[in-house]
Amino acid sequence: MTSVVNKKKIMNLTLNNISSPLEQFEIRDLISLDAPILLNMHLSLTNIGLYLCLAAATMLTLNLVATNYNKVVMNS
Repeated sequence: MTSVVNKKKIMNLTLNNISSPLEQFEIRDLISLDAPILLNMHLSLTNIGLYLCLAAATMLTLNLVATNYNKVVMNS
């Protein structure tokens, strides 16, 4: 009986914290720079931009490690 009550309490706590399922797709500014120079330019790094930079860096690293200019096998 107590396990059922505990499960209901956990479900209530979980459901109360979620206000909208669309919040997981929200684009947020991680780093923002408002420069009054050059026509009030606004530069920012968003979560999507961060993910794209991490993916590009990972792909570049894997490409460099995989090719290694044919030095993987030693010449005899």
